[in-house]
Amino acid sequence: MALGLLPGVRVLDVGERISAPYCARILANLGADVIKVETPDGDESRRMGPFPGDAPHLEKSGLFISLNLNKRGVTLDLESRPDADRFLDLARTADIIVENKPAGWLDARGLGYNALRQANAEVIVASITPFGEIGPYAGFKASDLTLCHMSGQAHGVQGPVDAPDRDPPIRAGGHQTEFLTGMAAATASLIALYRKRETGVGCRLVVSSFEAMVTQIISGLANCAYGQPAPSRKTDRNAEPAVGGMVRAVGGLLPCNDGYVAISPREEAQWQRWLGVMGNPDWGTHERFATREARHKNYDQLWRLVGQWTKGHSKRDVARMGQERRVACFPVNTVEDLLGNDHLREREFFVQVDHPEAGTLRYPGVAYRMADTPLPLDSRPAPLLGQHNHEVFRE
Repeated sequence: MALGLLPGVRVLDVGERISAPYCARILANLGADVIKVETPDGDESRRMGPFPGDAPHLEKSGLFISLNLNKRGVTLDLESRPDADRFLDLARTADIIVENKPAGWLDARGLGYNALRQANAEVIVASITPFGEIGPYAGFKASDLTLCHMSGQAHGVQGPVDAPDRDPPIRAGGHQTEFLTGMAAATASLIALYRKRETGVGCRLVVSSFEAMVTQIISGLANCAYGQPAPSRKTDRNAEPAVGGMVRAVGGLLPCNDGYVAISPREEAQWQRWLGVMGNPDWGTHERFATREARHKNYDQLWRLVGQWTKGHSKRDVARMGQERRVACFPVNTVEDLLGNDHLREREFFVQVDHPEAGTLRYPGVAYRMADTPLPLDSRPAPLLGQHNHEVFRE
């Protein structure tokens, strides 16, 4: 039985930070032979952390280790002609090359698509860029922050910035732009690989991070499908965060004795059942809470009353009681909650990997399973810097 869906497929990961390495990791999880090509100083993510004990170490960055599971690693100084030629030799063996270098960087070193295609006529080159290679923004640089705002994503992040000189700009947490772009690049690469297998023709595909963000379901563009403008970022103007500002009912986050719970009793029948969860308090029959419109109008008062009740319970107990009454309700999990989650444990979502420097740690797996096709989720830890130079170049 083949391990994964891409046995025999070779991928060169010439990326830095997150987007290209994440794309390549998705392909590695599917069984491709992925070779991570780093500079002699190593990928930038080796210095980004987090690190065990907050002690920086090139081989212990949690971000690097997670993004580069199941890959082999080599070091090449592409600024030098001998190493650039060695990279072209590697390219002759590759099905897919994933890169997110600045525009023109590879071309200036004789390693652009034309040179790669001469070395390997069927190669697929996936180039990840901020804005693509045509259009008014083609030459612009961008960060996670700028792409979050330019794509309309920031409309869904509550909280105003009243003093730009004092308050930080708002964006989604983590490095979501880079992860989403990496996912888009992996999807496009697999489509191109299918075409190559059918026709024997390779190609270059250019991924725009901007457009990958614009097409997300929570983006400002998606709100237009509801015929409504995006909700205001001012929390006092939005009783409940919602796509397109469509929801006109009580709902949102409530404090508990161990964190927060989210509820959404939007329909009248759901609200009545939620009152039952709370033991039908006397204030539930007051005129100011009698209808959806009234509850929305008196949202602040209502939310304080509901919050007083939830503070006496754990978030899991509140969620369980709400779900038993068929009210949309769930605990707001922390990372620690996820690591101990019974459902994720039974599905073996987290994989345990022994790393020679960082030790034995757990890493996120994938959201899918395939019948009769085991995935190499934990077959190889992330490579040490230059670990497979001799092995790969000997091949």
